[in-house]
Amino acid sequence: MMQQDKELQLRRMKRIPLLLLLLMVVLFAVTLNNPATWATWLHAFSEAGMVGALADWFAVVALFRHPLGLPIPHTAIIQNRKDDLGESMSLFVAEHFLEPSVVRTKLQTVNLAEFAVGFLKSENGRRSIENFLGSVITWSLGALHEQRVRRFLKRLSSKQLAKAKLAPLLGHTLEWLIRGQRHQQMLTQVLRYAIVLLNDNRDTIREKVQQKSPWWMPGFIDDRIMKKLLERVEQQLFEMALDPDHSMRNQFNQWACALAQDLQHSKDLERWGDKFKQQILENDELQDYLYGLWKELANGIEKDLDQPESAIKQQLGEWVTSVALELDADPEMQVWINNWLTDAITNVVARNSAQISSLISDTVKSWDGKDTSRRVELAIGRDLQFIRINGTLVGGMVGLIIHAVKLLV
Repeated sequence: MMQQDKELQLRRMKRIPLLLLLLMVVLFAVTLNNPATWATWLHAFSEAGMVGALADWFAVVALFRHPLGLPIPHTAIIQNRKDDLGESMSLFVAEHFLEPSVVRTKLQTVNLAEFAVGFLKSENGRRSIENFLGSVITWSLGALHEQRVRRFLKRLSSKQLAKAKLAPLLGHTLEWLIRGQRHQQMLTQVLRYAIVLLNDNRDTIREKVQQKSPWWMPGFIDDRIMKKLLERVEQQLFEMALDPDHSMRNQFNQWACALAQDLQHSKDLERWGDKFKQQILENDELQDYLYGLWKELANGIEKDLDQPESAIKQQLGEWVTSVALELDADPEMQVWINNWLTDAITNVVARNSAQISSLISDTVKSWDGKDTSRRVELAIGRDLQFIRINGTLVGGMVGLIIHAVKLLV
């Protein structure tokens, strides 16, 4: 609701208790010094009603401002004590709403995983996730184009790289590859690629050999020798690729193990690694080249994300749908996710309840006193007018009771 609408409704509501007060004044004036029995009762009712109306008017107005502009003590309470009220509200929220047991009890009544599944399976949910992830990727790529971000990342990466020992790091990496026989798997892939490369380029190799051969060597001899040589090399590569216990594989394994140890312990290789690392850090052309590659990749991603039928967004959407379907079919996983989220959210709230609730007190402190008073009055002022109405009517009833008691006595 707009502020203007609230102000209009508040002004209209204030007229009701004011008209009721004027009614009491009129009744009081009409029945004044009237000896009729009915007039004495009505006079008592209107007299007490005026007292109740004025008392409650004072109480309500004193919350927000000084009544009649008079600086009466303990008036304009919200304006003068907004900071204390903000602190009290903050403490109340922290103790009664952010208390861990309250948060945990509430979360345990909600199936967060089921809600997430329903959201992800819906068309709107999928589109929302696609657009959100696309926006995150676009923002991240855009940030990396900023000169300030690039300089910061360059300084950070340079410092981290300067601290790193390149040779021991390579040695540990190679040792990890050897431990799982991954180096042999990589060798197998290299051998297969070499076989394909050799087979596809037979004619080119033979032409190069013939061009370099002596002029007096017959071409058919060159061709026959080269053919036998290529066949022998290809056969050797096939044997190494197919036989995991090949002798040359064992030699490669020994060489890799020795290299891994040398990289970790050799001072010469350590100095080589430091020198190579320094060359990388000082090579601006390499940095520009790598950034050029990255920029080309980033531009391609950004261009795709800008398309209405983005392939990247489509892949993200398919991944989201598959996750939702898999989670929907796995009740045990839903229970685990619910328990994990409940524990995680409860711990976060427990550790940060003071910071979360302080948002209330800090926000109230930043407000102007008069503005704060006006905001609160617009929020609850209409309801407070019922206090004035009730005060008038209850006061009148009390007046009738007092008048009846006086007559009995």
